Amino acid sequence: MAAEGGAAPAPQSSSNPPSADPAWAHGTVVDMARRKVQCKYCNRVLSGSVWRLKQHLAGIKGEVAPCSRVSAEVRIQFCQYIKEKETSKANISRRRQEIREELSAPPRRSVDLSRERQTIDLDDDEEEQFRRASQVSRRSFAKRTISDVLVIT
Repeated sequence: MAAEGGAAPAPQSSSNPPSADPAWAHGTVVDMARRKVQCKYCNRVLSGSVWRLKQHLAGIKGEVAPCSRVSAEVRIQFCQYIKEKETSKANISRRRQEIREELSAPPRRSVDLSRERQTIDLDDDEEEQFRRASQVSRRSFAKRTISDVLVIT
């Protein structure tokens, strides 16, 4: 039946999975509101949506019973998928922790010496000398640029 102003939303089915996730080739949505899916191999209904289906297909015990009828190829595929996902999450967590540590560390004084960044720790006297030398260099460059413009015009 068409709803007022357009067509009614299509019901979720194996031909209309909720996402492009490859696991939907191995299961169907039973009740999207309650996050229930059914394994196409053993017909078991699982709660917890597609992630539990992946664990079921991979044969990971704990949150869900492993599928007894899935092929070894599919089992290996989802074992690898889950392992990659866990590794990826661990890497993201590790990088976030590194960033937190960098942000909470006291700022370092550094000097960019060339196109390749090299960091040098400076004491207060060296930093002041560097600051003055940088100012003199910028002024000298500005004077040369102005004189070049005046000569050209």
